[in-house]
Amino acid sequence: MEKSCEFDWDEHNEQHLARHGISRSDAEDVLSGNHILLEYQTRSDEQRWVAVGTTRAGRIISIVFAVRGEAMRPITGWDADKATIDLYFQQWGQV
Repeated sequence: MEKSCEFDWDEHNEQHLARHGISRSDAEDVLSGNHILLEYQTRSDEQRWVAVGTTRAGRIISIVFAVRGEAMRPITGWDADKATIDLYFQQWGQV
């Protein structure tokens, strides 16, 4: 049986993503579905990754997230640019 992803949400990260037009369910769709890890960064001694993936509605977005304990914490996100969308389709095919 597939293990479901756990997410770390609070008012801060939900509101930050909402300012970028990304809902909680959008971020969870990307991180729990087929996504590509684009880059790794360290910020304030925290390891963060950038993933690109698709929402249930077919929107392709990039999400910055950290792993805290057993949970993924979405931090910010944006609509993927054309080059990133092309990379996603090369890996996973059309939505």
